This record gives sequence, C-alpha cells and structure tokens, in this order.
Amino acid sequence: LLAFTSTIFITTNSNRIMSPKLSLVYFPIGGRAEAIRLAAAAGGVAFTNKVLSGTDYQEARESLPLGQLPVLEIDYPCGKTTVMTQSNAILRYFGKLGGLYPKDDIKAMEVDSVLDILEDLLTGIITSMMGPTGLLISDDKDSWTAEEKMEIRKRWVTKSVPRFLGHIEKRLEKSESGWVVGDSMTIADLKIFSNLTWFTSGVLDGVPTTMLEEYPACVSLVEKVKTAEGTKKWTDNYSKPYGTFDYAP
Repeated sequence: LLAFTSTIFITTNSNRIMSPKLSLVYFPIGGRAEAIRLAAAAGGVAFTNKVLSGTDYQEARESLPLGQLPVLEIDYPCGKTTVMTQSNAILRYFGKLGGLYPKDDIKAMEVDSVLDILEDLLTGIITSMMGPTGLLISDDKDSWTAEEKMEIRKRWVTKSVPRFLGHIEKRLEKSESGWVVGDSMTIADLKIFSNLTWFTSGVLDGVPTTMLEEYPACVSLVEKVKTAEGTKKWTDNYSKPYGTFDYAP
C-alpha cells in the first residue's frame, strides 16, 4: 500500500483510487471554520462536520496541535491519521480539492493576499475578545472592562475597517467579474463572505450592523456568494448551532 500524501490519494495493488476521510473539527458556530465549510459546499467536497462543545474542547485541548480549533482530521484507508491545524491552510486545501484556488501562481498569490488582509482586519476584533491575559500583556487581568472593549471596537470600526476593508472594496470596484480575484469564485470570496456576515450579524457589541453601507462592492460580493449554487444549498439546509454530521455534495 503506497500513500501519496501530496495528492491525498491512496493507490492499492488493484489500482483502485481511494480518498481519505476528512473531518473538520470545530465549535457549533461559524467562526474560523465557516469559510472552510462553504468551500466544501461550493466545491463539492465530502467531509464530516464534527462539533465539540466547550467541555469537549477543554478535555481534548492538550491533544490538539497548538491546543486550538479548527483542525482537520485526515483518515487514510491504510489506517493512518493526520491532524492538521490552521484555518487558512485547511481552507486552501479544500479550495484546491474543489477548484476554488487558482492554479496560476500569480492569481494564487492574489488570493493569499486577500486572506492575509482579512487576518489583519480581524486583529482588532480578536483583541477586543481575548483580553489582556490572552494577549500576553497582563498576568492577572483576564478581560477588558466593558468600556475598554467598546473603545477597542470603536477604533476598529473607524481605523482598521477603512484601511483593510477599504482596500478590498477598491479591488472589487476594479473587478469586471464581481469576484475579488479572477473571473470565478475563490476561497477569498468565501472568506470575505463569512467575515462580513459575522461583522454585521449584530452579535458583536459596538459594531454597527450598518458598517457596510460605505462599501457597496463588498455588499454586492456578499449577495453574489450568498446566491451561488453551492453556498446557497449549504445555508438553506444547515443552520447554526451546527451538530455533527456527514456532508455529501
């Protein structure tokens, strides 16, 4: 039995090709796993959506790479299991499986650039959620005061959003296709969609649900992704909080 992990196929003596079983492990929320789930739906990639509760996560934490989620469990037919961490790495892998990541190196770099810009955009929100201890700036203050958290989010809306989302808006304004890279949907569009729908969902105190009013091209992209066949099928059939289930395109 020969395992070719670069292509994720297993070749047997009978020349049968078998794909490994993929299990995406995360919380029942969208979060950092949502773009990956949408990439599976849009690209026709079968996987198991495996959900951990907060208690389950604490029990499993020490066994997880870096002690964090999401992770992707790759179970090969030969019995070997590989566990991969980092959401953008997993997203790229699903994108490659589903034809949502460009083969052209320059276009691929453009997609990667957008993913990195979105990470920069997220920094302020993550800062407001983690608190001083989580950010390694204090040993004895686990969370911000309500006033401190609101001030961080206010600065994020007025400073970070115009800088980083403004850049994406300009890219979209120049796009003839309406997609952020090239002439078809990529994982960059899915990541933009998942982030922006979260920002405007109303669950983030201090972040106005109207924050996209000054970014009409981004609003158009959100609608474009929302109505795309694969993503629409996902959002029509699965709702949060998610459970554990097998997804078959």
